[in-house]
Amino acid sequence: MNIFLAITICLIPIITSLICLKLLMEDFKILHGTLGCVLGLLTIIPIVSIQALLTNTGKFSADTLTGKFFEDLFINGMIEELFKMALLFILPVTKMSMASFFACSVLSGLTLGCFETLVYLVSGGVSLLGPRLLTAVVIHSCCAGLSGLFVFNAKWRAFKILPFIMAVTLHGLYDYFAGFKTDTPFYYFSFAVILIAIVECRIRYRAMTPDGCLKFE
Repeated sequence: MNIFLAITICLIPIITSLICLKLLMEDFKILHGTLGCVLGLLTIIPIVSIQALLTNTGKFSADTLTGKFFEDLFINGMIEELFKMALLFILPVTKMSMASFFACSVLSGLTLGCFETLVYLVSGGVSLLGPRLLTAVVIHSCCAGLSGLFVFNAKWRAFKILPFIMAVTLHGLYDYFAGFKTDTPFYYFSFAVILIAIVECRIRYRAMTPDGCLKFE
């Protein structure tokens, strides 16, 4: 696929989301949203570097289903979400509402997912475009949103780590099930994980109190 066409396809969801958020949210600022997108893009560099390093060492290659699960949980879940979460601390929380911060966090994950899809397109995986945009991009967005809730609370000195743990776990589970062949029933569990991630985002978001601290009954 032509590189410029591939980039255009991957930019469409990002630009569309920015415009929609600006139209639907009063306090959403394009500058903050764009920063969220840039942070998502920057996350790709350390993630790819460390994952490549760990993979090349051969120490994290698994031969069993259980080993594969823990490999996905660590390499894809922990490493990716850790860097996504860490860069979100750059967002100016004192100048943003909780809703705006959450939106920018989701945009960060959306951007990472879209450019990850770009890699598939450039490498010839055109047939995977639909599934990648509908699955990996969504899971990246939801997990970044959960990590964003953790960061927002942490910046207000309310260290509620459960949203981040959920982000790591759900991301690892998604990659584990998505790694099965599409002709096996296990592959379709990845869609169930995506649905759970969306519901978790809603639950954790609604659990936020007005002062920015998570409350769990």
